[in-house]
Amino acid sequence: MDIRRRLGDDILMVDTQPTLLEMAQRGETRALEDCWLTAIEDPNANRQELLEVLNTLTAKGLTDSSAALGWTWLAAVRERVKPADVLALGRELLLCCGDQQDLRNDVLALYRAVHADRPELEPLIKASGLAGGKSPRRALRTIDICLALNVGDFLIDRSSDKVAQLITINAGTGTYTIRVGPREHILGPDALTLAYDPVDPNDFRVLTQVHPEKLSELAWEDPLALVVGVLQSRPGRIDSDHLEHLLCPRVIPADKWAAWWSRAKTALRRSTHVLVEGRNPIVLTYYSEGQTLEEEIEPQWARAETTSQRLAVVDAYLREAKARHVDLAPALVERMYKTLRLRVDSSRKGSPGHALAEALIIDRLAGSAPLPGDAASVARELVAKSRDHAALLAHLPERRLYLQALEQVRQVLPDRWQDVYLQLLPTAPPEGCDAIATALHLTGRLEDLRVAVANILADIGGGLDAVCWLWQGPTVAELEPVPRRELLPRLLDYINTIILADDTPPSVLRHARAAIRATLGADNYRHFRGIIAEMDPGMALTVYRTVDRLQGLGQVVHSSLLRIIREAYPQAFAKLKTDPWLDDNIIFCTAQGMQKCENEINYLVNVKIPENAKAIGEAAAHGDLSENSEFRFALEERDLLQARLLRMQEERSRVRLLTANDIDTSAVNVGTKVTLVPTTGGQSRALTIIGPWEADMDKRIYNYRAPLCVRLKGLAIGDAVKLDLDGGECEYRIQAIENALG
Repeated sequence: MDIRRRLGDDILMVDTQPTLLEMAQRGETRALEDCWLTAIEDPNANRQELLEVLNTLTAKGLTDSSAALGWTWLAAVRERVKPADVLALGRELLLCCGDQQDLRNDVLALYRAVHADRPELEPLIKASGLAGGKSPRRALRTIDICLALNVGDFLIDRSSDKVAQLITINAGTGTYTIRVGPREHILGPDALTLAYDPVDPNDFRVLTQVHPEKLSELAWEDPLALVVGVLQSRPGRIDSDHLEHLLCPRVIPADKWAAWWSRAKTALRRSTHVLVEGRNPIVLTYYSEGQTLEEEIEPQWARAETTSQRLAVVDAYLREAKARHVDLAPALVERMYKTLRLRVDSSRKGSPGHALAEALIIDRLAGSAPLPGDAASVARELVAKSRDHAALLAHLPERRLYLQALEQVRQVLPDRWQDVYLQLLPTAPPEGCDAIATALHLTGRLEDLRVAVANILADIGGGLDAVCWLWQGPTVAELEPVPRRELLPRLLDYINTIILADDTPPSVLRHARAAIRATLGADNYRHFRGIIAEMDPGMALTVYRTVDRLQGLGQVVHSSLLRIIREAYPQAFAKLKTDPWLDDNIIFCTAQGMQKCENEINYLVNVKIPENAKAIGEAAAHGDLSENSEFRFALEERDLLQARLLRMQEERSRVRLLTANDIDTSAVNVGTKVTLVPTTGGQSRALTIIGPWEADMDKRIYNYRAPLCVRLKGLAIGDAVKLDLDGGECEYRIQAIENALG
């Protein structure tokens, strides 16, 4: 608690008087003593803040004052709490008030009172040095660890991570027998706690060294316990990529990892001991004392900087509170509301779509917790005052809020929402389109809906999401959807057009690529397969060539579409080259690799060729060109530079750009990072397979056309291959395949 009091008075002051910590920092011990008794008797006082006051006095060399205040506090709590709680406070005071013998004696008496039933206590106290001779921290560690031990418990060697198990406790001699592997050792309390730490039986180190047979069983019966065990074996933090590397395929088969991890994530999010953060990779943090839901959510809310992030935090809070059957914390809900309301007010004029999104998040909170009376009217007010509802909803930064926004339109505009819905249809996301169509159909506006759909098809660029909705198939059967065979060439032509156009905004290109890839690939390409199956071979070949030339579909979707066509008409495509990896008409590379290519072309055009032209002119000025070696060399350099420029420009025309979403890690592909382990034992090696302009042998980054990479092509985890990596051929097994662009 932030305690502020006027010196020599009992009147609470809020802003003008120093806190106890500020008094300690200034060394004002008399003023501090005047306020201390009131502070320690306050049931709402923050214990950690009071301990920090004592730590500050000790750090300033005022140990007598620190000890006196600590002893006063200890005496005060003796009268109202259990002996075990008094002991807990006494331990903390001994650590933060300096090495005070009186406090040592008090803490010793408390140990004897609380643990009077433990026959090994006196030998333990003597060995620990708590009565004097050893530092309080080391003495307390010895006593507390030994008092918590029971026969059968596990310990971990602090220097080697070897697991030991406690076999016997000799109360008479105060010694402990432990087993490390096949050998037993007898140690005194001080030696034991100096060399070992207690460890949970499900700690990953215990399981791997003592009970490896339990790993697989625990993985499937209690994935949460397994992950917690891994976290306990580390500094309490690990990301999902490292977790997968640790468990797969050693404990979890590679082909079952995705399903197992999905189940584990659900359990982890429910745990009060594990904080789940991030997306790719997910970061897991372990808290041995556990956390309340609010303690988990608070830091996430503090870090949320965008509308999407704030929506994710609020949704997670509401979902987890319901799953754990706990009430929302009014203080946290109020802080969320104030932040959201501030965002609404600051965005009203410049970005009404963002303001509406923040207001809709407020609505989600209001549905589960009491908020100020006007909270529920914020979104309603924004919709009511809007003059262009199509633009308002089109600029929502988070499509998960779209259906909620549609409902607001319907409630706020009861007399004309149908007309607004018709205006919204071309720019709505697919799920919004379906909700709009269903609502209009139920109110008898089917003909108007058909006209709106016809207008969408006339301008795909203005309604790409709506076209994707038509491809998926509207719920309203009476809408008589456009045949997908007619939609396919329009979608392919649109993506090709905006990629080739120099003025396409990056955001438009990103959205179009993602939307069309998702649409064509939905449900394992079910609709695309149906279209191809109905075509004659000649038309299928035309579609094949069209798809093959496109650069915006991504490697996975691109190759999948071509494969579907080839599988449908194997006879027609028997003579075609089917492996993009070996296709001379394609050069795979990343945006960075493409930039290197562009930089080299620009360097040739703007630096080297002009320099060469100048050199030719200067050499020609010397006269007698037949005997002029400088002129001859300059001409030869010109020919080389021009040939190099033409080659670079031709290669650029064959580029197919890769992104992280294009990479398939089920086997070795372009854009993967492959970890190899010698089958005879030895150090693993990781190499990255990528385009020609990114290759760097020193960093083990290889051109995918290199013979080494061609030998790895298509191999999966667990496959073996002979390679020459260090001057001699050796057999390697593929241990891991990762996304090198992720």
